[in-house]
Amino acid sequence: MSIDPFVCKQPVEISPAISRILKQRMKTADEGRVVSAEKARQRIQQWLLKSSTTKTR
Repeated sequence: MSIDPFVCKQPVEISPAISRILKQRMKTADEGRVVSAEKARQRIQQWLLKSSTTKTR
């Protein structure tokens, strides 16, 4: 038997800050501005490589 982490039988309190973030993410998804998990991983790797090769003064 597997447990679905997105189904909760008890009420959950969400802070106003988290609520704003969730609403923003839902709006972004509704607008179609999302990428796959694989694409997100690739972008993060590119950002990390770029930031690690950037010289600081």
